[in-house]
Amino acid sequence: MMTRVYKILTFLFISALLSSCGYLNIFFNNVGDSITTEPKKVAKVENPIKDSVKISVLWVGHSTTFVQIYDKVLFFDPFFNKRFGGVLMRQYEPGIDLDKVKRLDYIFVSHSHMDHLSFTSIGELADRFPKAKLIFPDGVENYMPGFNLDMIRLENHDAEYKDYIGKSVMIDGLKVTPVFAQHSGGRYGVDVYSWFEPGATGFILEYKDAVLYYGGDTGYNPEAFKKIGERFKIDVALIPVGPCRNCDSTSFWFHTTSMETLKLFRDIKASYMIPVHYGAAKYMSDPNKPLDVMNKILDDPESGFADLKPRVKELKVGEQVLFN
Repeated sequence: MMTRVYKILTFLFISALLSSCGYLNIFFNNVGDSITTEPKKVAKVENPIKDSVKISVLWVGHSTTFVQIYDKVLFFDPFFNKRFGGVLMRQYEPGIDLDKVKRLDYIFVSHSHMDHLSFTSIGELADRFPKAKLIFPDGVENYMPGFNLDMIRLENHDAEYKDYIGKSVMIDGLKVTPVFAQHSGGRYGVDVYSWFEPGATGFILEYKDAVLYYGGDTGYNPEAFKKIGERFKIDVALIPVGPCRNCDSTSFWFHTTSMETLKLFRDIKASYMIPVHYGAAKYMSDPNKPLDVMNKILDDPESGFADLKPRVKELKVGEQVLFN
């Protein structure tokens, strides 16, 4: 066990020195908590799958969301581990009891970073739901082991480099379209930030009259997101907020700052937004700082974003919201 720990710590240290992503700072911010603390307990929904609903969203924590669109049930970026990358202790336990999930149709993975592609979490879902379909963008397969699932790779070249909207596919009646995400693929630090391995996407899901957007991880590009907003009439958008250093500015490349999250929300013209990708782990500072700064911007009548506040649905870990 200790040998494995030493290997992980050594690897993270080397990756930090060879890349520009601040892994070393993140490591020192978290190593104490990882040794001395456990994730906080949260209340969990007793019946996460509803008999009748247009869209429901249950925030499991970080980017992991459990979604129902009418009779379709799915996970985005399932991550149930106690630690990210074997070191960063999550602040709260996963906000779902998998024993209460009686059916699963799809598993979506937006990219192969360790906090979005969890081998053990997907393996657990594969054991429970072997008929589920695993959907991911081109490039993720380079980092993914074989799972006992129907694995579907999306062609997202146009979404990354051309029109910001990729090639749609129909999967058992659900229309899935990969869309632009300003992020990198890869997995191990050096490949992520040195040669910018491709393989990251957002998703648009269309089923009956419901349209849902999941951003994955992304920085802000006004041209791309305005085009997405023009093409799709989005009901609910799951948009990442942070991590960010100067969260009230617009200067972070691979992740939306608090300000950019709101710009993205306005650009895609979604009816409602649920913020994700905060609160689970310490990156640059307080895990909740990106959300706190976003709420401060929303509360400021002079910010230009106060009109969006009624349409932002902030969830607690384990909380579920229904849209009909």
